[in-house]
Amino acid sequence: MDLGKDLDNALRYLGFRGRYNWVVFSHLLIFTSAFPAAMTMILVFIISDPESYYCAPPDGFSLNDTIPTSDGNNTNDFDNGCHMYQVHDGILTQNVTSCKHGYEYVYTYGETTIVSEFDLVCDQRLLKDTATTVLMTGLFIGAYPMGQLCDRFGRKIMTFLSILFLSASGVGLAFSHNYYLFVVMWFLIGVFRQGTMIAGFVLLIEMLPPERRALGGSACNMTWGFAVVTLALLAFLIRNWRHLQLVLSVGILVALPFWCIVNESVRWLQSQKRYDDAERTLQKIAKFNRIDAPSKFLQASEKEALAQQTNISGPTEPEKALSTSEELGHTPTLEYSKVNEDNGSQQRTRLTALDLFKTPNLAKNTLILMLDWLAASMTYYGLSLNAANLAGNMYLNFFLLSLVEIPAYVMAYITMEYFGGRKLTTALSLLVAGIACVFTAWIPNTTAYGTDLTKAITTFAMIGKFGISYTWGGIVVYTPEVFPTGVRSAANGLLSGLSRVGAMAAPFIVRLNDVSPYLPLNIFGIIAIVAGGLTFLLPETRNVPLPETLEDGEMMGKILVPPSRDQKAKNLMIKL
Repeated sequence: MDLGKDLDNALRYLGFRGRYNWVVFSHLLIFTSAFPAAMTMILVFIISDPESYYCAPPDGFSLNDTIPTSDGNNTNDFDNGCHMYQVHDGILTQNVTSCKHGYEYVYTYGETTIVSEFDLVCDQRLLKDTATTVLMTGLFIGAYPMGQLCDRFGRKIMTFLSILFLSASGVGLAFSHNYYLFVVMWFLIGVFRQGTMIAGFVLLIEMLPPERRALGGSACNMTWGFAVVTLALLAFLIRNWRHLQLVLSVGILVALPFWCIVNESVRWLQSQKRYDDAERTLQKIAKFNRIDAPSKFLQASEKEALAQQTNISGPTEPEKALSTSEELGHTPTLEYSKVNEDNGSQQRTRLTALDLFKTPNLAKNTLILMLDWLAASMTYYGLSLNAANLAGNMYLNFFLLSLVEIPAYVMAYITMEYFGGRKLTTALSLLVAGIACVFTAWIPNTTAYGTDLTKAITTFAMIGKFGISYTWGGIVVYTPEVFPTGVRSAANGLLSGLSRVGAMAAPFIVRLNDVSPYLPLNIFGIIAIVAGGLTFLLPETRNVPLPETLEDGEMMGKILVPPSRDQKAKNLMIKL
């Protein structure tokens, strides 16, 4: 029995361009990629700083009266908006004090943000920066448990529950009446955004045969790019942050009626030993596509699978450590049986992300991908923060910075599918991004002869942004193809959470510019270069069936096809 091959062939038979794939593919791209992307990147507009702000004057006085212009020695020492001349008993004095009557804000485009609503300026400015950290903390904390829940309860239910709670958190954010309620809702948005994207992405990838997985992952990346480009237009049209948040939070609820159409991942059903449910799901998809289905897609029922697993010859040697056994009538769970060779007893252990580190090859692959995700996130956010100083219209700048990602994702798909494969795409793009960062750091503003080199600096910075976006285009497709089904979502959650550590570290690394302007981009560049070099040690996964068991994951890179896909007796030790 080779359920992996049976399933891949069944998915090919059902047709990538079938009605079911078009409907579900579009649903997942829109509601588990586009909306979560917009609900994350809206942060740029929610916490944007005003052009200027001043202490609000008391009644009977104007800004010209109360704004300090000198402390007696240096002009404009107090024009930062945090101080004013004190008014005592209706008389204006020359004593300087902090703002006593609130603030007045000047926004170029008439927008509203939490900075002006909650007065997050002057001695409260740290709270504005904390809001960003809270969001990233939610993304970080939510990644691993959401991945585990997705593996435990299924991709479909976690996708729709996450969408529902993400919408509720977004509505709560829009109606937050104080800063502390705002950050609580912001944290929950981070948690449930992770659940939506992790569960939705894994569900999408697992419904595709190997040769279509790169297209699926690239479609998610391009959807992210189009979403943030569209967000720039929406933010320009809807300049009240509460209204913009409500549009996104209510809009995502359109996903819920699709519950009746979207099916559970057949691969996940197989990992749960629910072979009959998997067969019924394939039959439903065939009926939805209006095509004639064979009497049986998968060449084994639950009873037949159990008979093969408990045959009198017992498991082969490579299978012994990860053999599976289910009693009839027992509800399948995400468990594998481990054989105790001393007494023949079996101890059932639930798979977690810790199992990724119990075998040497799988642990190596996991550690390298952890560094890749950390470097990709840190460099992406680091370059974005450095590019934020571009002069001009805020909305146009955001649009252009987002636009550069789309061709990167397109090129990533082309190279993954038709040229270098997953490994080469991820490795080279990290190297390009890292080298571009180092060049950007070391190019002087002017030459010794006075030639302006700012255009060269900008060019290399954009090459770095293109390269790191290219990396994301490859790594999100590459990662789930390396890990077995039983821990795929948990691994994705672990790596996604780790990437948030990189995102949280990026602003602090950028602040090292105060110590030396060479430090930030050199740090980003060196980390990306090291990660890119180590990526060459990973296995290639293009057109290779997804690994189903931990043994499959351990053998990735050692054999041409994971052992559960080929006849293990042959055990072809063909190095990639």
